[in-house]
Amino acid sequence: MSSGGDDESSSSPRISSQVKVLLVRAVLIAAAGGVTGGLGIIYFKHVLGADAVTLGLLTSVSSLSILVSMLFSGWLCDRYGRKRAFVAGTALACVPPLLFFLASDWVVLFPAYVVSAVGSSLITPSYQYIIRVSTRRSNRSTSIAAVNMASNIVAMAVPPVAALVLMKLGGVPAVRYSFLASFLLISAAALYVAKRLKVPEYTENGDSKPSLLEPLRDLVRVYRISRERRLHYWLLFVATGPFVGTVVGPFWSLYAYEVCGTPGELMGLLPTAQALTYALLLMPVSRLSDRVGRKRIYLSLRPFLWLSFATLLVAGTAKSEYSYLAPHVAWALYGVFATSSASMAASLMEAFPKEYVSRWTSLRNAIYYVVAIPVGYLGGVLWSMDPRLPFAVALASDLARTLLLLKVPETYIAHEKARAKPPRHIVVYELPGAGLSAVVRLLRDRLGFHVVEEADEEGLREVMRRREPSVISGEAGLRVAREDGALVVLLVAPRYERAKRVMRERGEPLFVAYKELEEEDRKVSKAVKRYFKADLEHLPPFDVAINMQRIPPDVAERIIEVAYIGSRRRRRRPRRR
Repeated sequence: MSSGGDDESSSSPRISSQVKVLLVRAVLIAAAGGVTGGLGIIYFKHVLGADAVTLGLLTSVSSLSILVSMLFSGWLCDRYGRKRAFVAGTALACVPPLLFFLASDWVVLFPAYVVSAVGSSLITPSYQYIIRVSTRRSNRSTSIAAVNMASNIVAMAVPPVAALVLMKLGGVPAVRYSFLASFLLISAAALYVAKRLKVPEYTENGDSKPSLLEPLRDLVRVYRISRERRLHYWLLFVATGPFVGTVVGPFWSLYAYEVCGTPGELMGLLPTAQALTYALLLMPVSRLSDRVGRKRIYLSLRPFLWLSFATLLVAGTAKSEYSYLAPHVAWALYGVFATSSASMAASLMEAFPKEYVSRWTSLRNAIYYVVAIPVGYLGGVLWSMDPRLPFAVALASDLARTLLLLKVPETYIAHEKARAKPPRHIVVYELPGAGLSAVVRLLRDRLGFHVVEEADEEGLREVMRRREPSVISGEAGLRVAREDGALVVLLVAPRYERAKRVMRERGEPLFVAYKELEEEDRKVSKAVKRYFKADLEHLPPFDVAINMQRIPPDVAERIIEVAYIGSRRRRRRPRRR
């Protein structure tokens, strides 16, 4: 299979054609979800008659259905093809909105939730694989973000318009007709994906007769791999997820509508508030993730989820005439937190070999939904006691489980590209008084190189373009040390030794030379921090430091040999402290 999933030969930020197919699908699915105007759950409760406990029970039934199907869905995806599973799951997603449109009471919600769960269990692992093989590691987080951002732009525009139209057409009962529109949009997405998506497949030999226990054996095998890769903290984090997501899952909109008093006309602005902050921040955050690492991003944005829960709890406790606006703030804060989703998704995908990605996803989801089955019902019970309780439990749970994220490994390891061409020039800079002048003079005399000690930016660029080699020293050397065509040398010595050298050269008292070097060291350190963001003032002890990315091992051996023999000829050997 030719996947190209982790090929680093190109760092182009452009997304692939297959990611564009996923983007179009995401837009259609987002439109399908937005046409209800954020009033779907309210329709289930106020029109179809589903109370809070029933809504919690529906969440539990959905979790059970996903669990049963997910045990086999990852294995089926890996065995028979991810595109087939992805198209089948999208097609099954058409059924629930059609059932909602036809429903006359809440009983029909149960089969609709079951079908939705089965479709989701097919979509999730196959989607993870498709993203893995359709993107490069260098732009994976950005590609995921592009798909998410496109869907959120739609989620930002459609719900408020839909809510206003539905309230004009008859209020919450008119939501029924929006489900028909949702059915048509998801059907279009399924047909589009079936026609346009092309995925390089890694499938097992289909000639052998499958065993019913094989999927379970595969999940056990994946669990063992996760232990070897120190990913069991991810599994613990996932296992506690239902106490944050599932326990409040059906109640976000209800809390805004019933507890905070948000009017129906403004309910459509809730997803818009979330989508707006999400769309504005997602691409910058994801590009940052592709530079600084995934873990730093999803840890630093976690507090915005806590602020979202806290805002709702405060609005539901200390009610005022402005409480109806608090959900919009909470949704916006959640949107900021959600921008870390691309980083977390990329980290989870990169943690496993690509042929196991679907089953790794299935294992995580299986663990999640085992816990989610009772937690969904628990959420309904807590709501019936006090609508604030599910959100209080979610806040406390996420504060505790975030500690597990500190233990998970970082999967994005930044690396510098190897030098493309051999060095032409020599760059030498020093800690003041380390002997730069003497070394440069020796290089000039023995190699016959032209010496450059001072030059402006244009002059340095001209020097670097010359075919004739040069020795570039001092601050001029600092400014070109990152260029590709130079061998870079740093001269160091303990400040005391340098002060003695300066004392001999200038005829100054030792304490005066030492004080002058302190001031000059600070200037050099500031320059190094400005050019390289590095610290020259706190180096570990060394006599010779060799960059093995740029110096071949045989040359490094000769350098060490010459340094060793030369140092033994001296009575004293200064050592960097």
